[in-house]
Amino acid sequence: MAPPSKFAHVVYNTHRYEEMIAWYLDVFEAKVQKKTDRLAFITYDEEHHRMAFVNLGPADGEPPKKPDGVGVHHVAYTWDSVTDLMDVYKRLKAKNILPFFSVRHGPTLSMYYHDPDGNGMEFQIDILNVDEANAFMESDAFGANPVGETFEPDEIVELLSAGKSIEDIVLRSDQEMPKGGVQLGLE
Repeated sequence: MAPPSKFAHVVYNTHRYEEMIAWYLDVFEAKVQKKTDRLAFITYDEEHHRMAFVNLGPADGEPPKKPDGVGVHHVAYTWDSVTDLMDVYKRLKAKNILPFFSVRHGPTLSMYYHDPDGNGMEFQIDILNVDEANAFMESDAFGANPVGETFEPDEIVELLSAGKSIEDIVLRSDQEMPKGGVQLGLE
């Protein structure tokens, strides 16, 4: 079987139709492609739609938030540089949208957010190239701790603003500096 050529979109069923649309428009600086009382399609790039929403109508009482049980845990998005990722963090922080978990996974530097329905969004940057990431995932360190270590996004923002190196704080404490350094997308 041939693998897919790209990830196209994700569709959410929701009782918080307007709130969900507003959150995704704001967080992704997206635009509405088409919206009806039942369906909405939005995009943040040249794709015809990246997210869609199905209006389930009013719920009896407070609409449920996604439980920690079965279902999709999160959808991940990758930025090209740590500067871009931290710019998103700063923009969302100014709107009081904060990550609930920020972690050095090893292959990635990641921040996790919840949308109004409680769906997880991972915003990340790859810090290792593909070969290094695959090797790290096979390492004893990753085997012992597959999640990683938390970090404070504000620390990275402060160091970047001061023009200081962040290479030593994006890696886990059990991770060696790759021969070619980390990939941060910095010029």
